[in-house]
Formats: sequence, C-alpha cells, structure tokens
Amino acid sequence: MSAVLQGAQIYKEILDRLPSAIIMLDGDLRVVWRNRETESLAPQLSAGVSVYEALSTAANEEKLDRLLLRGEKVMFSAGPDVPLLEWLVNEETLTQGHLLLLAWNPDITDELVQRRATFAMAAAHELRSPLTALIGFAEILDMERESLNPAQVEAASIIRTNALYLQSLVNDILDLTSNSFGELTLNLAPGEVEGPIREAAESLLENAGQLDQTISLEIEPGLPMIEFDARRLRQVIQNLAQNASVHNPPGTSIKVSAGVRDDGILIAVEDDGRGIPFDPPDLAFSSFRHGGAIDFSRMTGAGVGLTIAKRLVELHRGRISVESSAGGSRFEVWLPLDHAGATTRSLPGPA
Repeated sequence: MSAVLQGAQIYKEILDRLPSAIIMLDGDLRVVWRNRETESLAPQLSAGVSVYEALSTAANEEKLDRLLLRGEKVMFSAGPDVPLLEWLVNEETLTQGHLLLLAWNPDITDELVQRRATFAMAAAHELRSPLTALIGFAEILDMERESLNPAQVEAASIIRTNALYLQSLVNDILDLTSNSFGELTLNLAPGEVEGPIREAAESLLENAGQLDQTISLEIEPGLPMIEFDARRLRQVIQNLAQNASVHNPPGTSIKVSAGVRDDGILIAVEDDGRGIPFDPPDLAFSSFRHGGAIDFSRMTGAGVGLTIAKRLVELHRGRISVESSAGGSRFEVWLPLDHAGATTRSLPGPA
C-alpha cells in the first residue's frame, strides 16, 4: 500500500471513531461520504441522497433552511430512536465545492437555553387571554364614550393603548422564542402580494396622519403570483412602515413600493427621516435594539420586530437589506418568484 493510500486509510479510521456524525456534501447538497457514527445518529443520510429530502421528516423547512442555506447551528433529532443533536455546516468549502455537515450531542448549556426559551413561550401564551379581555373591554368603553366623563374616556384610552402595546410585546416574544426553537414557520400558498402590501400600508394611515406624516403606495401593475405567506408578509411590511413612523419626527414621508427585480419581487419601504443610528445599519436587525430619539409613548414592541422581519423574509428564501443616511432610510425585501427553486447556499437577489 502506498504512503498516500495508507495516510487516507488512517484519516478514515480516525473520522470513523469520532463520536460525531461527519457527512460530506456536494454542491447540490447530496451526500458524498459519511463516517461510521452517522449510521447510528442519522442512518437516512446514505450516499447519494439529498439532505433536504432525507431530513424533511425530522426537521421542518425553516430549520433546514437555517442549516443548509444560512449556515446557522440548529438542533433536532434525525429520528425517534436517536438523540437530540446540534447540526452545523462548516463555513469553509472543501475541494471540488464539497461541504462538511456535522452533528453532535449538545451540552448542558444548550439545555438551559432551551428551558429558558420554553418558559418564555409558556408565559407569553398565558398572558394572551387576559390581554385579549382587557382590549375587548377597553373597546367597549370606547364605544360608550358619550356616557363617560372626560377623565374616564382618557383612562379607557390609556388602558387600550397599553394593552395593545403588551399584546404586541407578547406576540414578539412568541415569534422570537418560536424562532429559537426553529418553529417559526410559514403557511405558503400561491397568491398576489399586492393585497397584503396594500393592507399593511393602509393599516398605518390613521396613526401616520395623527403624527402629521404621510404614507404613499406605489405598486407596479401586473405583479406575478408567487408562493408566500400573506399574513407574515403583511407583518413584515407593517413592521417596516411602523418603524419608519415611530423613529421619525412629524412631517416625515414614508413610501411603500413593489416591483419585479432579478427573478423576484422587490418591496421597498423608504422614508426621508433622520436615518438609523447604527453603524453599520444592518445592526438594526439585531434583537432588542431601539433607534435613538424615540417617542416612547409611540412604542409598539420590544425591539425585536426587525429581527423577526428578517427571519420571516429568510423563511421565504428571500433577502432583506437596509441603506440609511441622515436624509432617510430604505429597507428592501426581495422574494423569489420560485420559492422551491431558491435552495442554493448563494441565494439570488439584491446584495
């Protein structure tokens, strides 16, 4: 046996004895080779199979996208009789464009994080019912305002405003913890994006008018149908437009537009306000960050809205980006025309 072959055999024996699964993938995310431990931890990952297809029954699309497209670490079990594993695709590309997929048993720190996230989700769920009741009774009082004195009308308004704020906060926490579990998912269906975009913009017209701000809408006619989650897209656009309002002074103009760009639909939310106080602006997508000079009486969330918006766009296999200066900000959301086809690690769309 030559020295090269002998060396290769030694490396193979070392990899086979490691207590973790090591899987080599080609550019199409199909298994080229696996070590011995993979047979017990993820037996369905045999040579030639697509990782997406093989793991589709063990993990939802969101987790697989985070793992294989976004290069994030995720946690799931490959089957009912195998342990919970952490999964990660090595950032470095091997020769011939191959990738390494790794899976191993998590440590106790991850278990504690999971427990905290479970508690946060349970607490948020428990808060939903009393908040719904508070909002409902506040709205009843608002309808009966003619029979109330001015102090009672003001009190009812304060109750409703704060209950709505708490409801938004609870929803943000639920989305954020669902995302940490890899359970933030979409209800995809073919449809036209114009409706949800228009609804999101129009839902903010009244509040913007009270703040002496304007919201305009410019949608390119004849936009093609795509596969998307209408409720979640409306949430993304509403969040971006609402941020543009909350973080800017009276007189700000906010524009929502949509058109076809690079085999996808590009949705933009831009304003002529003060800009984002982060350098680089992408830091706005980090959790629990608020821009400067905020009127806290207009706060509507916990500072995680943009984080959730980014994740929802990524779930659509799209991209979100931001440009900002002292003269205003522009957020761009790009969604692929072909959701199923956007499954490469280098996603198309704007940079």
